[in-house]
Amino acid sequence: MTLFHNTGKLACYIILVLSSYFLLTNPSSIADIFATSQKHTGHDSIITTTGEATIIHNGHNNAITKTKQILANGKTNGLINNTLSENSKVVILTFGDTEKSQFTTAKPILDQYGYKASFFITCNYVGQTHRLNWNDILALQQDGQDIESKGMTHADLNNLSSGALDFEIGGSKLCLQTHGINSPNIFAAVHGDVGNNPAVIDTISKYYGYADDGFANLMFLHCDGYDSNQTNCQTYDGSRMLSYANRYSIREASHNSWDARYLHDDQTIFQKFVEEVNSGVGVNNKIGVVDAIPIVAYHIIDNSKDPSSTDINLFAAEMKYLHENGFKVIPMSDLGYDESTNYMYLE
Repeated sequence: MTLFHNTGKLACYIILVLSSYFLLTNPSSIADIFATSQKHTGHDSIITTTGEATIIHNGHNNAITKTKQILANGKTNGLINNTLSENSKVVILTFGDTEKSQFTTAKPILDQYGYKASFFITCNYVGQTHRLNWNDILALQQDGQDIESKGMTHADLNNLSSGALDFEIGGSKLCLQTHGINSPNIFAAVHGDVGNNPAVIDTISKYYGYADDGFANLMFLHCDGYDSNQTNCQTYDGSRMLSYANRYSIREASHNSWDARYLHDDQTIFQKFVEEVNSGVGVNNKIGVVDAIPIVAYHIIDNSKDPSSTDINLFAAEMKYLHENGFKVIPMSDLGYDESTNYMYLE
């Protein structure tokens, strides 16, 4: 199928492709699809929510950047400035690839402790065997879980044309909105390897305020804890080179890398998990603010021993550990970005 670069032709292309997908699962007309989408956020706008009013800027496509009100002392009023006695133990949990076990197995365990996580949905996966269906996804949202995007088809983004990138990245946002998902604003890149690709990062930034992309033990909210010698979270440096960590390269630890490396030796993997979630506490206590946050990424939660799966009892033990040791577990949507300092923060 030919992919179009011209903006007008691209819109027609997306309509045709999305209609063929949606009309199989949704009786709404394609006009209704776009009408539904535009009820959520206006086309061609970037919405900035601050401590005061909401600001809409023209020229972008529904990306939302949350920024904190700046106080008289020059600081923001986010969690990052709260006392460490309450906030030094913070963990973000994510789930990818639209796996059914996330709803049937992981969610009941999360519910025991009131934990909220981010679930990244690939639209064309929805309803397939062993995948979530739209009722599952809407139920997750209804219960306060964070629903975000992982593309239309789970494509490797690095070798796509500009038109295909718009379809994969922007089309998936429209798909989620059409099915009742409220303002998806984070995109997860397949393989987490697009941080050095300006075409991909720039396309993501047209539609989303943030991206889950890349791997590291910790995500530093000031983006200043890496060998890259960054001092803030600007996406591009002064030479127009992409930075290592920024709001479009939010870095996480892959639980499945442990599952595969240690061949589902749950005792060893549990110790790796404990080390990971505690790795930011010492950093935060030393500098006096919450800057270092571990982000742990899961996929399948079952006992299949698949390289992409985490054993059920292990997952339950990990969530119990977080609860018993006073960790605050939050979704990735609790991240914000302060454009006056180019720092990220927690709600």
